[in-house]
Amino acid sequence: MNNYVITEIDSAQKKMSAYVTLLSYRYMNLCVKAELGALMPVNVYIGDESYNIEDVANVCSPDEFQFAVYPKNENNQQAIIQGVYEAHPEFKMEMKNDGGSYILYTMPVVDENRHDLLKNAIKGLYEECCGRIDAIHAEFKTRMLEDLTKVGISKEEIDEALQAVDDLRQKSQSMADHQLEQKQNEIDEALAHYQTEQAQQKEEYEAYDVTKGFRMYSSFNDEV
Repeated sequence: MNNYVITEIDSAQKKMSAYVTLLSYRYMNLCVKAELGALMPVNVYIGDESYNIEDVANVCSPDEFQFAVYPKNENNQQAIIQGVYEAHPEFKMEMKNDGGSYILYTMPVVDENRHDLLKNAIKGLYEECCGRIDAIHAEFKTRMLEDLTKVGISKEEIDEALQAVDDLRQKSQSMADHQLEQKQNEIDEALAHYQTEQAQQKEEYEAYDVTKGFRMYSSFNDEV
């Protein structure tokens, strides 16, 4: 295949891959579960220097909905808190002490309202990504048909180039589809988790209320 064509196909592939990667990054930062990659945007300012969170703290996930952040230097604790807040103000923060001080972040709950908002948000981001891929595809085809005929590239080579970029578009679209499906499932799982917790709390409250009522009834009979 002509070197010019190969270069153009490689450029189209890089552009499409970049938008698929951007979609993944955006989904990761619509925090539903505690994905460590969601802390990538966090900048911790100590003095005049900016640090990534892994430079100043050790981070782990005690469960799928929480981050535990252990400052390497307790003097930097407030700077870490500020950095995380600026990147993700939606996180619920608690100070903990279990053999050492650390910061526990809990992801916002996915109730019915947030579930619908998140579903709409990820659909919008997905459609934007697919639109960008389609635009790159269309631009490539236009340029190939206009430019290559001028420089004497054969019809067979043009057809081969167009098929190659069709395949790239299909591959990129499939990757975006997969990411959308994964994020939809994650949001649905988080809603189910929330609903299960709510049901358990209701059961515990009702069980406590019945017990409390029984105690009050017994106490009243004793007085009588």
